[in-house]
Amino acid sequence: MNDQMPRTELSKSNWTPEERAQFIRHRRGRNLLLLAALAGFSVLVYAIAIVKLHEYGQMW
Repeated sequence: MNDQMPRTELSKSNWTPEERAQFIRHRRGRNLLLLAALAGFSVLVYAIAIVKLHEYGQMW
């Protein structure tokens, strides 16, 4: 029985340099948008936790 993973074959990209640059620009934009969404969610959770702790009188 062969327990090794199958090898993947590398293929040559048919993208022009302009297409590759556009893809990288769009990917960077999506990554920044996702970063902003995650940061906003983290701030929201942190703010809710602070309000709840303060509300129940256990703030520091």
